[in-house]
Amino acid sequence: MYLTKIAWRNLKRNPSRTGIAVAAIALVVVIVVFSRGFIVGMTDSMFSTYIDNSLGHVRIVDEDYKLREALLPLDYLVDGLDDGGASDMVARLSQLPEVNYILPRVQFGAMATEGDRLIRMLGIGTDMSVEARHGVLPGDLAEGRLPEASDEILVGSGILRDLSASVGDRVTLVFADYYQSLRGKTFTIVGVRDSGISELDNHLFYLPLSTAQDMLWLEDEVTELLVFGSHADGADTLHTAISGLLNADGSERYAVTAWNRGDGLIELYSEAQNIMILVYILFIAMGSVVIVSAMAMIVRERTGEIGMMGSLGLKSRDILTIFLMEGVFMGVVGSALGTLLGGVITWIWSRTGIRVEAFADLVSEVELLVQPVFYPAFNLENLLVSFGLAVLVVTVACLYPAWQAAKLEPVEALRYAEH
Repeated sequence: MYLTKIAWRNLKRNPSRTGIAVAAIALVVVIVVFSRGFIVGMTDSMFSTYIDNSLGHVRIVDEDYKLREALLPLDYLVDGLDDGGASDMVARLSQLPEVNYILPRVQFGAMATEGDRLIRMLGIGTDMSVEARHGVLPGDLAEGRLPEASDEILVGSGILRDLSASVGDRVTLVFADYYQSLRGKTFTIVGVRDSGISELDNHLFYLPLSTAQDMLWLEDEVTELLVFGSHADGADTLHTAISGLLNADGSERYAVTAWNRGDGLIELYSEAQNIMILVYILFIAMGSVVIVSAMAMIVRERTGEIGMMGSLGLKSRDILTIFLMEGVFMGVVGSALGTLLGGVITWIWSRTGIRVEAFADLVSEVELLVQPVFYPAFNLENLLVSFGLAVLVVTVACLYPAWQAAKLEPVEALRYAEH
């Protein structure tokens, strides 16, 4: 406590210098808190979008379908275990304790015309009862309802605009069935999805799974199964359980892929999150330079005092402790202020969102499933990690000037002070 009092009293000797050092740390911590919240919010949003719309927690497709997916083939289907049908496969997979629910889907290409324009679309036949309970479609409904009858569809807001149609209008779609025969069917638009993601809203329409199977001449077959567990973090465990069941049944022709292994962009973002930790450390280290410089000046100004303390019996480790405490005090106060201010800023933006126009244009061009509006993540973990990281980096940075003070010999320090 005695050494602590000395350190605290020394900081008050030059309040301007102490304030500048604290402000420098506070500023970089504000940047770290907000940037970390922004990155976490952006990646969580992207991961959630891909999981809900494309990958599930684990995705099951035919091995050959996975290689030719861009062509939307109907030749390589999920037809169950031992050709027992997709419904039986869903029932057996649902018995696994790791499985929460399963979404069977059929994807196929379709076209429609508006005047002299040809509008290309991607149709998704899905289990509407599962979608209603667990899916994202109900939450994205801008108008109308989910399809129920065999002649009803839900379209993206971009498709509705391209068709110059509205809810209640009828539209005829042209598509190729399982036998590569060109067919047509007329549907009533009963709902509009507006997800805010152009790649979804401009190209996708939805219809009941049974309708898609009938019109494409499919029996109890689907192009994919999206399997969901209780949480995305448990995807690897879910993947292991599903692979074990399929291997035990001898069904080795299915590709089972966890969401965090199913897309190169997602894997890249996962690695980027780890790299960003180094960036945060560098930011804090830049702010720590001010504290290190301030402490170096303090050591130089108080060389005689250091010699006096040594001659009065204070050991080197006591002097080291005093100066280290001074740096840590500035670091803790600055980190606390920066965490508080950064938390307030992050909380505000987490409610209002940030729209990056340049990124929105990029998303539209490269067809990413990413929201153009980002909501920074505001949570206790971000605040604690940012605060703890800042205090740790500042403490390490202060070791050198504190060690310089501690290694001064009392006689030499007093002689240096006289000159």
